[in-house]
Amino acid sequence: MTHAYEADLVRQAFVADTDLEDYQYYAVEMDSDEEIILASDAGDFLFGVLQNEPDEAGKTADVALEGITKAVGGASINAGAKVQVGAGGKFVTKTSGCLAGIAVTACGGDGQLFSLKICRDS
Repeated sequence: MTHAYEADLVRQAFVADTDLEDYQYYAVEMDSDEEIILASDAGDFLFGVLQNEPDEAGKTADVALEGITKAVGGASINAGAKVQVGAGGKFVTKTSGCLAGIAVTACGGDGQLFSLKICRDS
């Protein structure tokens, strides 16, 4: 089993647009109201990775914007692989979506934690 860790995180507090209690370490986006929502579509641009569990709209959403963060995989991912946002805000190996980062540790499968170096393209 691979150990997921965090290092050199740049974090910022935002406002959650909705209940995100079940989405710690998932991909998030910013909506037009400058609030945080789940990045729910495969290939979405990564704004950041949710670090806490805001349980209702209006609560603080702590978002990692840079660094190495824990992340939730949607499938197996090899260490060193380029990663993108997958369905439901989980991360998957990059195919055609926007680059979200590089897997620093391997992900064993759907719902498993791994370490992600955040680096984006559009």
